[in-house]
Amino acid sequence: MILLCSVTFSAIAQTTVRGKIIDKQTRQPIPSVTITLAEVKAKTLSNGDGNFKIFTNKQVNSITFSAIGYKSFNYRLQKKGEYQLNIELEETFNTLNDVSIVAAKKTKRYSNKNNPAVELIRNVIANRENNRKQKNNDVVFKQYEKLNLSLSMKRNQLRGSSIVRKFPFLLKTADSIRQPGKALIPLFMRERLSLCLETKNKENDRSQILGEKQSRIDQFFDEDGIDEYLKQIYQHVDIYDNDIGIGSQRFLSPIASLAPELYKYFIADTLKDVKPHVVRLMFSPRNKQDQLFMGEMRIPLNGDYAVADVTLTLNKDVNLNFVNDFEVNITYKKDAEGKYYIAKSVTDMGLGLFKDKYNLFGSRTLLTTDYRFAEKGFIFPTQKPVLAKNKGSETFNRPEGLTSLEQNAYNNIDSLKKSPRFKRMAAISALILTGFQKAGPVDIGPIGSFYSFNSIEGTRIRLSARTNIEFSDKVVLEGHIARGMKDKKWKYAMSAAYSFKPEGPLQFPIHSFTIKHSYETQIPGQDLNFVEDDNFLLSFKRGVNDKWLYNRKWSGEYFRELENHISFRVGYRNQELDPTGGLVFHPVSASETVDRLNLSEFTTELRWAPKEQFYQGKRFRRPIKNGYPIFTLRASAGVKGFLKGDYNYQNVSLHIYKRLFVPPFGYSDITMEGGMVLGKVPFPLLAIHRANQTYSYQNQSYNLMNFMEFMSDRYASINIDHSLNGLILNKIPLIKRLQLREMASLKLLYGDITSKNRPENDPDLYRFATNNDGVQTSFALGNVPYMEGSVGIGNIFKLLRVDYVMRFNYLNHPDVSKSGIRAKIHVDF
Repeated sequence: MILLCSVTFSAIAQTTVRGKIIDKQTRQPIPSVTITLAEVKAKTLSNGDGNFKIFTNKQVNSITFSAIGYKSFNYRLQKKGEYQLNIELEETFNTLNDVSIVAAKKTKRYSNKNNPAVELIRNVIANRENNRKQKNNDVVFKQYEKLNLSLSMKRNQLRGSSIVRKFPFLLKTADSIRQPGKALIPLFMRERLSLCLETKNKENDRSQILGEKQSRIDQFFDEDGIDEYLKQIYQHVDIYDNDIGIGSQRFLSPIASLAPELYKYFIADTLKDVKPHVVRLMFSPRNKQDQLFMGEMRIPLNGDYAVADVTLTLNKDVNLNFVNDFEVNITYKKDAEGKYYIAKSVTDMGLGLFKDKYNLFGSRTLLTTDYRFAEKGFIFPTQKPVLAKNKGSETFNRPEGLTSLEQNAYNNIDSLKKSPRFKRMAAISALILTGFQKAGPVDIGPIGSFYSFNSIEGTRIRLSARTNIEFSDKVVLEGHIARGMKDKKWKYAMSAAYSFKPEGPLQFPIHSFTIKHSYETQIPGQDLNFVEDDNFLLSFKRGVNDKWLYNRKWSGEYFRELENHISFRVGYRNQELDPTGGLVFHPVSASETVDRLNLSEFTTELRWAPKEQFYQGKRFRRPIKNGYPIFTLRASAGVKGFLKGDYNYQNVSLHIYKRLFVPPFGYSDITMEGGMVLGKVPFPLLAIHRANQTYSYQNQSYNLMNFMEFMSDRYASINIDHSLNGLILNKIPLIKRLQLREMASLKLLYGDITSKNRPENDPDLYRFATNNDGVQTSFALGNVPYMEGSVGIGNIFKLLRVDYVMRFNYLNHPDVSKSGIRAKIHVDF
């Protein structure tokens, strides 16, 4: 049996051995080395960096190191105690159990042909769907989850650490055994016990939290949002899935259909002291930089060709940000139908936020208990149990006890919350991370919008704030005031959102009503938020940017989300659009310009986002791109004469988005949109296509199109943005050390303006926009689509993407850029 080194403190003397294993010739770390204490039948594996750890309370005299393609090495242990070893193994050829195994040496090429390990894995792949848990019956079970996070640092830095000097009580709880050479200070702990129902139709799956306990610092951080980020990092891992998520990346399973073409497999040995006998099968990527796993699986020789246990690790050369010391151990059990379900899963992961300094180390355990088929007529309980609001005092029966490291996380947080120094540090950290400064029931910010500039307002100063959970669970007030130093006008916005649910206006599923009023500047065609988030960096724009609107707006909206992720909005808005700068409303037949355009329109939206997930906080939520499509149908109708409306028209659009994962070849973000404007309207009411004149790369904008350059009343578009996740660059010497990622995009826009909406055919319509020389700068699309593309490098310093963007046609328009460099901040795993 393989023992994991998830160690608890014990009063009994024990032998603890940890260290690192390297190749004697290359000096490179060796992963997946089997470390054995034969006298007590204890085993473990070295991780991707060659590190290992193993312990026993019994007397042992030796420890053995063995790996495919290396000579076994035996080390004598003199007595009980702690050992720190640096092991060097020599390469060789192995023969195990009459199976010839050849190490992956430069002189001997690995091949799938006549390889018994590959023949075995192909049988596993062929039987994968027969063995995986299927929904032939409804099943009910309890799931216990515990997640522990600790601050990790080198053990010799522990006493000199500034954190320990400021909070000396943390030293007493530090664990220096769990990770070789590291000290862990427990800081976060969450436990959750849930009742789960899984059905033949996944839409009918249900879960209910029976008990929950968590260490929390609610004074400063939106910890519900932090919980969601952790859930995305520590995702559900199942080797029977085709691909497995880590953060936002996807890794091909070693038993996926394509796996034999990308993985190498070796039979390590056959365990004959159990019945049925079990084959230990090791696997690793053919190219160590590819987004693939390495590790070991155990396959019982009972005719099922099923994986009963698996250990997954990652090579340190994999292009994955922030993650190190990754290891997953999964144990499967057979149900009454002979299908395999996850009985226990342990995911260990280090989050390397600061190299060679402080990092986070987390361990997430999932236990499945009371697994049974639902009896006929079973009704899942609908009444939710009452849980403590702060999630800190719930008690329940744990199917597995807490280690001292886990228990100390609760104690440490309780002590930190009482420290004035920690409160100051937490407040500063919250300001940096969120951009908001908490002031009682109000959050002031975001600080990035306080100062900006543009050609109309000149220097712009803004002050904004919103209420937080201390003000109300059901009401959110938000607003800002701003003033331009050049136009000397005050702008403002205010909104109030009311939730019909007690959970809050942004908690899924939302059921709310919102009213808004604002007087603000706007660039025509830019889909800006009602309360505009000014940003200093976006103030820098290329070319001429002098066509703006002053927009006085009133609106009200009812919004309802359903549990099946179908949502709808119904609303009304009234706008007064006053052109300013180089923008004028000039009817063809008139000598005078129009000072104002009044709009009175009813709006609606129907959205379906199957299996949508969110980073969900109390006062924010952000969608997670999980591979499922999102469909959004919008419609609006302008009514002439109703509350000063000037035109009758209808506007309809359909937007489809999908992230397509193709591991190990990266992923594509695909966006398709089409729409039409019905009725005779002047150009401000046409579909003005979203352009970008900043130096920031914007995925949903045309980065070399000028503001207001193209307009349509019929249009269709497709945008494809693909990331190869370093598939090519990771194979180039020296360059691969930078862990860069290749990016490419292509954007096509078809469109037209029908004859009734062209000003040359109707003198009552407004003339298209022109520049200061009277040259037309707004156009309809011709017979060919507008096209632009880009190639880029992402993950520069783990936070920057830089693209070289090219515009392929319509190059004869005034003041256009044929190409350019664009950049954006993009932090991803």
